[in-house]
Amino acid sequence: MPNIRAPRVLATALLAAAAVSSMACSGMDRARRAIADRPYEQTDSMGAPAADVVTIPPHWPADLVENSAAVMSRAQPGIWFTLNDSGNDPLIFAVDTTGADRGVWRIANASNVDWESMALGPCGAGNAGRCLYVGDTGDNDARHPNRTIYRVPEPRAGAPGARGTLRAEILTYRYADGPHDVEAMYVAGDGATYLITKRVLKNANGAPREALVFALPAADWAHSPAVAAIVDSLPIVPGSAPMRLVTDAALSPNGRLLAVRTYAQAYVFAVDSASGRVQHQVPPAVCNLIGMDEAQGEGVTWVDDRRLLFTSEGNTAPAHIARCPLPASR
Repeated sequence: MPNIRAPRVLATALLAAAAVSSMACSGMDRARRAIADRPYEQTDSMGAPAADVVTIPPHWPADLVENSAAVMSRAQPGIWFTLNDSGNDPLIFAVDTTGADRGVWRIANASNVDWESMALGPCGAGNAGRCLYVGDTGDNDARHPNRTIYRVPEPRAGAPGARGTLRAEILTYRYADGPHDVEAMYVAGDGATYLITKRVLKNANGAPREALVFALPAADWAHSPAVAAIVDSLPIVPGSAPMRLVTDAALSPNGRLLAVRTYAQAYVFAVDSASGRVQHQVPPAVCNLIGMDEAQGEGVTWVDDRRLLFTSEGNTAPAHIARCPLPASR
């Protein structure tokens, strides 16, 4: 088990209630039962339950079927962006915090092989404003030698049913040590893009290892294709507990906090606001998301510097806004 230095709140009773016998026998439900039936080791914790949970009803556009990522706008209050994952059209969706459709845009020069990640960041040299970064970073079987990130200016939300077209800058890259499946991406204030591995990885002795963090400096956009280098690892060990696979990440508006979510938890790290790098001397806070009863937890973004918005896969699945504990120094 990973040595997560967080509040040692064992949520066995809560999780057992969430995994009642009336639940359908899906893989996600079986994982919930596994959590409920399995006490955690001394140094591991599911974390403090998410607090002040608000449910956003699913009034999504009909063609938003996955809701696999989330990015809250900083320029348009109450507006957030999302996308579908693999095999769907290359579309960006805007919705608001009531769940209403606020527009759909097709990226004309993109294809959706396995879109899984999304982030907000600077638009690059000579371009003002903020851009959306769309990551074609998914790779379930770790077999793609190259992956792609698209960058488009943040579109202006409109009325329900609004439609438009965008053209993207394109960055093609590979990982320094070979293919990885990645669903979590964030962009720092200096334009560096960070990518966090999702699935179980083994060390030389065959033991599970921590999630890896790769980086693409902002300058890589000028000389694609690029190589994403390993720069860090996080105290999250994919596969060390049921549903512990990394599905999204988001940097807070003030640039000082990083939320990294799995299907069942959110880890909140202190980061350097200039570089976006995790400050490991500050223990992360851990948030238990099981009580929100998500169908399949996927996306995370910050509503503000205290509250997070979480998405779940599926056109009829609601989103949630909640408070999670923050690192002690924050």
